[in-house]
Amino acid sequence: MTILEFQKEIAAALNDVESLVQGGCKAFAEDTATILNDINTQLASAGGVAIAVTTPALRKGGSEISGGLAIEGSLVLRMSEKPELNRKNPGHITALDAALIAVQALDGTRLGLETIDQAFDPRTGTLTVSVTISFAGGITC
Repeated sequence: MTILEFQKEIAAALNDVESLVQGGCKAFAEDTATILNDINTQLASAGGVAIAVTTPALRKGGSEISGGLAIEGSLVLRMSEKPELNRKNPGHITALDAALIAVQALDGTRLGLETIDQAFDPRTGTLTVSVTISFAGGITC
């Protein structure tokens, strides 16, 4: 599996979580050419939560695998919202709620929670919740 395939797999898994979709959330793989436009459209149009599945930080893991590298690493899910827009929409969830739902949805897979933190940028009016998750597996080059 390539890094982009890994990111897309996680984004697809999150986009299949009914409570995230109904709550106005949409996940995107960061390593796509349209990520900035996708996030801006999600935040501006519906005021929902955009979830960016970032490019992972990788370390060499256990034994070699056929056709690739055994790796371990971590990646960050960034849940962004413009609270002023998002919270006016009945049924929409907050970025923090989305983070907790995403962690729960990914629990039991090969991913493990490391940290959750939150920051607000008063210049843009964007609230971002970052969830760091660890994993181990194989990546092909």
